[in-house]
Amino acid sequence: MMDGQLNIPVERPADLAAERFPALDGRRWLARYQGEFSAQGGTTRMGRTQHYGPLRVQRPFHPEGPECLHLYLLHPPGGLVGGDQLSIDLLLKDNAHVLMTTPSAGKIYNNISGIAQGQHVSLSIDDGCVLEYLPQENIVFNGADGQLTTTIDVSGNGLFVGWEVTCLGRFESQQYFELGQLMQSLMLRRDGVPLFSDRLLLQAPSRLQAAGVGFQGYHVFGTLLINRNVMETNDALDEIVIAWQEGINQDARELTVAITQKPDVFIARVLGNKAEQVRNSFEQLWHTLRPHVVGREACPPRIWRT
Repeated sequence: MMDGQLNIPVERPADLAAERFPALDGRRWLARYQGEFSAQGGTTRMGRTQHYGPLRVQRPFHPEGPECLHLYLLHPPGGLVGGDQLSIDLLLKDNAHVLMTTPSAGKIYNNISGIAQGQHVSLSIDDGCVLEYLPQENIVFNGADGQLTTTIDVSGNGLFVGWEVTCLGRFESQQYFELGQLMQSLMLRRDGVPLFSDRLLLQAPSRLQAAGVGFQGYHVFGTLLINRNVMETNDALDEIVIAWQEGINQDARELTVAITQKPDVFIARVLGNKAEQVRNSFEQLWHTLRPHVVGREACPPRIWRT
C-alpha cells in the first residue's frame, strides 16, 4: 500500500481476458488496467486497482494541490501487433478529480496475423467528479487492423474534459495509411443518455481520406469533448473560443478547426498533418477553457515537456 493505493495484481489474466475478449486465447499479448479514485479528506487518491500484462501507472502525484491527482498511464511495449488488446477502465467517485495522460504515443503496427489489435477504454465519472482525459496520440501504421473504442459514462453533475488524436500513417516519414483498417468509436453518455456518438470504419484506401466531407487529404484528426454548455453561458468565452478557431484556420500551420456547441456537449475537431500541431492546438484551447469549466488554471503535465 502506497499513498492510499491498494495495488492488487490479477492472478488469472487468461480468465479475465476471455471475459472481455472471448475470441482470443492466452497466447495473445493482453493487458488490462482498472483503477478507482475517490476524494478522502479533500485529497483525491487512488484506491483499489487491478492490472495484468504490460499496463501500469506511475505513482500518482498532486502538482497543483491535493484535490487534483495527476496520473500517467504506461504501456512499456509502446505498440500493438496482431491480436494484442489493451483494456483500460477508470472509475471516479466521491468527488474525485483526476487528470490522466500518457508519456508517449500509442502505436498500432502493421498486422500480419489476421487478428485485429486494439485499445478499449471505459471511463466512469460519478456525480461531482472531474476527469481530464488528455492522452497523447495513437499512430495507426500502414497495414494495421486497428480497433480504438472509448466510452465515457457520466452521472449527474460529473464533468468530462478530454481529447483523442489519431494519426493515419506517419506523414513526416512519408509512410501513409494506404492499406489496412481502422474501426474507431467515441461515445459520451450522461445518466445513460447519449450526448455524443462518433463511429468510424475506414478501410484504406478509401475515398473518405481525400473527400471534402472526410479527412480532406489530412493524415491526423482529433476530437475534444466537454459535457458542458461552454459557449452558451459566457459571452466573453464565446468570443475567445471563436477567435481561437479563426486564428488557427487563418494560420500557416495547415490545420483546419471546427467547433460546435450542442445541448450539454462542446465539440472541437482538428485536422492536420502533424500530431504535435494538433495536440498543441487542443492544449491551447484547454488552457483557455480550464479556468472557466474546471475552475482551475491550466497545469500541464510535466511529461509533455520531456
